[in-house]
Amino acid sequence: MTDLPPIPSGTVPVGTTGDSDPADPTVDPADPAGGPAADPAAGRDCPVCGTASVPGSSFCEACGADLGGPHPRTGGLPPSAWASPADVEADTPPAAGAGSDDAVLSPATPQTAPVGEESPLDVGWTGAVPSERTEPMPDDLTCTACGQGRIVDGYCDHCGTPPPDPRNHFSDAPAAWVGGVCDIGKRHTRNEDAMALSATAAPGSRAVLVVCDGVSMATDSHIASLAAATAARGVLDQPFPKGVGTPDAWAAGAGRALTTAVKEANAAVAATVRDDVPNPPSCTFAAAVVEDGVIVAGNVGDSRVYWLPDAAHDAARQLGRDDSYAQEQMSAGVSRVDAENGKLAHSITRWLGTDAPDDLTPHLTTVRTTPETPGWLMVCSDGLWNYCSEAEALRTLLQDAVGRVGDSPVALAQTLVDFANDQGGRDNITVALARLAGQGSKTSGASRASGETSGSAATAGPEEGDPVHG
Repeated sequence: MTDLPPIPSGTVPVGTTGDSDPADPTVDPADPAGGPAADPAAGRDCPVCGTASVPGSSFCEACGADLGGPHPRTGGLPPSAWASPADVEADTPPAAGAGSDDAVLSPATPQTAPVGEESPLDVGWTGAVPSERTEPMPDDLTCTACGQGRIVDGYCDHCGTPPPDPRNHFSDAPAAWVGGVCDIGKRHTRNEDAMALSATAAPGSRAVLVVCDGVSMATDSHIASLAAATAARGVLDQPFPKGVGTPDAWAAGAGRALTTAVKEANAAVAATVRDDVPNPPSCTFAAAVVEDGVIVAGNVGDSRVYWLPDAAHDAARQLGRDDSYAQEQMSAGVSRVDAENGKLAHSITRWLGTDAPDDLTPHLTTVRTTPETPGWLMVCSDGLWNYCSEAEALRTLLQDAVGRVGDSPVALAQTLVDFANDQGGRDNITVALARLAGQGSKTSGASRASGETSGSAATAGPEEGDPVHG
């Protein structure tokens, strides 16, 4: 330990007279007549940390310093006789007449280590200083209905409301040019739609959009739709063989992959069935794969894929056709308005599930886009097209939304979901979008045969209804 500097000779401690001997502990500096010195341990402050001590204590309860020995700087004089730290450090005598017998000055803190390397006790540490009070952050257990209670055993302990199901409303944006929103709507008690998206960063490079709509009359269809969408995306995420390297060769591979995706999705739905129920879980299927501006779409049921080019002279249209009673009526000559508003309009003729028809070959359509004319690829459930079925009307609705919220796919999808909810929201609503540059005027011949006409020649891609296999 570093030796402490002694009080310089000739220094008269404050409160003493020149006749007293500061080195003689028998002389009380407060009594020039020479009475006995005060007991240094009687109510004496600690000479090291300055803490007041209990009379009769031998050691400081705060730092453990010896209270019985002489003060390291004053030679046993009481605190009232100590010189100021500045006087001691400067090694100069105090000014004549300075101080008084009852003046108490803070003792200098002994320096036991170089500056910056002291122990906490060396610098008068008195414990940790608490930080400023901060309000607790809300967590996932805070009730979103009342904002006051917490979710305990599945319900708010303040208002009794259960927490919202995250499935009721969610969005996804795997890339800046691809995004979607899935919403419960206003009439249903649970969301039986499902959406699975993936995309690479470069616009138009590669994307997968899958939408499945659980059949409301079936058991646990919300489980079936999610299983189907996830399984299909897993298949379509894999690279397709390109054969000779042409877009047509890639489109043929994509068509086979979509057929395989439907089979895998159907198997995933079947795997959700635990008991022999009269109405086993089931769902529809719609998906589109994009790579380098080429789109291949396929569907089973009445979920839809649309190509909506920006240019008015390029036809907006539905890719594929519904498997529904309404579609059969339209094929027989009934108008779309009458067929889609009839009593059995939403009765589907094909679906995924253990009780599905034997033939689940998807309706396939190929669209080759070019940079000259941009457009939107849309995959949606009937929760949207219930209120806007015609492709041209849907394009107008989408372009109006672009003018209001910009071209963010998620923002646009949300705007379309809001539109459907404003119209009544009688079904679950899912909208997935991809922004592409292309005219969308080249489709397969079978697509034209099903009533979706175009003035351009067909590509050599997979034709709608062909029994292709992956």
